[in-house]
Amino acid sequence: MATWCRPSVHIEVTRSWVEALIGSTQEGVLLREIDQYTSPLDELDQESDFRFELPEAGVGEVIIVDDDPSAVAMNTAILEAAGYKVMAFDLPSKALLRIAEGVPTVLVTDFVMPEMSGLELTRKAQEIDPEVKVILLTGGGDESTAQEALRMGVSDYIMKPPEPVALGRSVQRAFHQRAAEDHHRAMVAWMRLELDRRAQEIRRVTMSTLAAFANALDLRSPYFYGHSQAVAMQAAAIADALKLSPDEIEAVRTAGLLHDVGMMAIPDALVAKDSALTEEEFAVIRSHCDRGVTILEPMTHLGDTIRFVHEHHERWDGSGYPDGKRGSEISLGGQIVGIAEAWIAILQSRAYRTGLAREEGLKLLRELRGQWFSADVTDAFQEADTGVM
Repeated sequence: MATWCRPSVHIEVTRSWVEALIGSTQEGVLLREIDQYTSPLDELDQESDFRFELPEAGVGEVIIVDDDPSAVAMNTAILEAAGYKVMAFDLPSKALLRIAEGVPTVLVTDFVMPEMSGLELTRKAQEIDPEVKVILLTGGGDESTAQEALRMGVSDYIMKPPEPVALGRSVQRAFHQRAAEDHHRAMVAWMRLELDRRAQEIRRVTMSTLAAFANALDLRSPYFYGHSQAVAMQAAAIADALKLSPDEIEAVRTAGLLHDVGMMAIPDALVAKDSALTEEEFAVIRSHCDRGVTILEPMTHLGDTIRFVHEHHERWDGSGYPDGKRGSEISLGGQIVGIAEAWIAILQSRAYRTGLAREEGLKLLRELRGQWFSADVTDAFQEADTGVM
């Protein structure tokens, strides 16, 4: 456990909360980094009455709903063996009564049931507890169900019968996502109270926290490890080559670090998918730009950084997203972060493709000069290539 304290100011980061962000794959690496971390709170000169402890992951219970007793027994055994507290119900209406009691919950539900479908149960559960995380168990060939579940914000969908490891990991991710969301809401509430009195100190604290989120997001998949830091470094170098002011360079660097913060709301099933996305799935991926703004906009001290994050997938010829902006409609910072992110993404491998060699990547961006990015920004990129990949 790493604990950073001053009188009346306490933020505690536990191993379970770290796991709530990254799972277990890279746990040891990040924990060693946290153990060596110096908090910006150590520099504060004024006391505050704020006290916040990051939530423990997995506090709550798993609710299983299925009208098939054998399926209930099997899934209950899997999750209890993994250490979860499980409540099982054969009727969705009984599960809704339990959810109404207010216990932080992950709901694992079958799709086809006599009383109501799994999607209908999901809607009613979300009305009771908007933060409830739902895992939908679907039958073979149920692609339309999966797409509808995606639109509703279901955390995951798994084919029946579920593999024990896959079900356990899906439930773990759902609890972890809720822990991260709870932390974000608490952090935003604290910031709104403290912003006027302690703007500069809060900036240091929130940037450190958001940087931790960015690092944790990069660890969701081995293909993204170090991605945010690399984009931030490349974007700052491009801004420097364009002779922007120190404040502008820092805003661009920060946007590079946080450009994918909206991906925390995207299901792991899409992030790690090893085949082509459907049109509807790609629409969910594209939504991370708008979701990033939703996360960052309460932090008004970030200024233009938020716009740069929103625009990093816009393209000079209007072919980008989320708004299809073109030319000078796109901020210079948005263009800089955009080309930096494109460059790092071109070089990095993904589950569905192999990254390009540096010379191939440079050739591609030169060919796209004046199409994806302005001539000036493309030229500055070539001048400022940091060689980080």
